Amino acid sequence: MKTIATAIIATVLGGAILSAQAFAATPDNGHLPPTYIVYKLVQDGVQLRKLETEHDVYEAWVDAGDGTLVKVGIDPHNAELTADFNDSRNNNHQSPAVDAAQAVQTVAATGHWDVREIGLKNGAWQVKAADDAGQMEKFRVDAQSGQIR
Repeated sequence: MKTIATAIIATVLGGAILSAQAFAATPDNGHLPPTYIVYKLVQDGVQLRKLETEHDVYEAWVDAGDGTLVKVGIDPHNAELTADFNDSRNNNHQSPAVDAAQAVQTVAATGHWDVREIGLKNGAWQVKAADDAGQMEKFRVDAQSGQIR
């Protein structure tokens, strides 16, 4: 399992970081926005399945490519991996046709740019996001069609 986690770490660390101009400004606490993290992971070829914030660190569940989900920790200030990468579990679900970045774009089209959490559950991306006024909403984006349910 450590070999899979090591490969994922190398993939994430080896990828180019997207231009910060393409995303919302870094909040006052210095954390990179979740949207930035989602796009970076997808650009790096990582099959993201869930992203949330726990204890001042982003926790991401990613598909290791063999049906195993691996949890990686990501520092919210610099998008670097942390030591939180040693948890795994089986993934018995169909791979989504719509990736996390596409789900974020679908939600952003509704005016809700500030993504707080995203995760794949029961064939849909569960996205929690706020609009410019700070109004938080939860969205379900079908993982096969890309449509909001």
